[in-house]
Amino acid sequence: MNKCEGIVSALMTPFTKEGKLDENVLRKYVRHNIDRMKVDGLYVGGSTGEGLLMSKEERIAVLEITKEEAANKIGLIAHIGSLELDAACEMAQNAEELGYDLISAVLPYYYPFKFPAVKKYYETILNATKNVGLVLYYIPVLTKAEISVDNFAELFENKRVVGIKYTDADVFTLERIIKKYPGKTLWAGFDEMFIAYAAYGLRSGIGSTYNIQAPIIKSIAEAMNNKDLDKALELQHKANDVISTLLKVGIYPALKEVVTYFDPTAVAYCRAPMMASVKDEDKKVLKDMFEKYLSNF
Repeated sequence: MNKCEGIVSALMTPFTKEGKLDENVLRKYVRHNIDRMKVDGLYVGGSTGEGLLMSKEERIAVLEITKEEAANKIGLIAHIGSLELDAACEMAQNAEELGYDLISAVLPYYYPFKFPAVKKYYETILNATKNVGLVLYYIPVLTKAEISVDNFAELFENKRVVGIKYTDADVFTLERIIKKYPGKTLWAGFDEMFIAYAAYGLRSGIGSTYNIQAPIIKSIAEAMNNKDLDKALELQHKANDVISTLLKVGIYPALKEVVTYFDPTAVAYCRAPMMASVKDEDKKVLKDMFEKYLSNF
């Protein structure tokens, strides 16, 4: 078992109204996840962290601040994926020097990359580092890059590739990967499908909504361990009620708004071109959701 297995929150990155990185609130986000959400780890600089909207220097700063604030209390995964491969390699080197437990990189996106290019991308990142393990970030709905079960075999030939952040609804391929590569760790990537992943044996996940409802997801994993499917399904319904509300409002600004209900001083905004914050008329919807499902955490 690696240190980053379990319930891993996809850490948000807070910005000021002017779009600058807010170090003070970032530290609050880290403490919130550790102290209140009781997560097992943090996934830093990914989609939820708006990493692809940030400069290389900003992303490295987030890695440094998070590492300092987490103080080795939980596992840390640094997302360093970028179409600028030199930048990805530099961020990977920084993460390794900082002592991150693992690095991760989304598949190359936008251009229709074929598998040989994907393989070269990961090989280049691994060759730029020394010993740190790598988590493949598989999210074909956004990257449009699909990897077959046999393609994964080629990537797993490098023993430092420890597993996959599997963000796809294709549970058939998921089952095939689990069966063929029992030594690899898979993290559930769709929060709304955690119970489905868990049915195939997954107990680890990396999720956006874990920032506000990690205890619910942990309880689903526990119910599945206890073979209590009815309880697990009841909890997944609850988690999905939360997710439905977030999606209606706009998930990233909504998540940042809800964190302020736990800590009124943790006010932050999203970076353009994302919507900076939720509309005033949506705040009551989020507050009602919070009071119904999350206020006891």
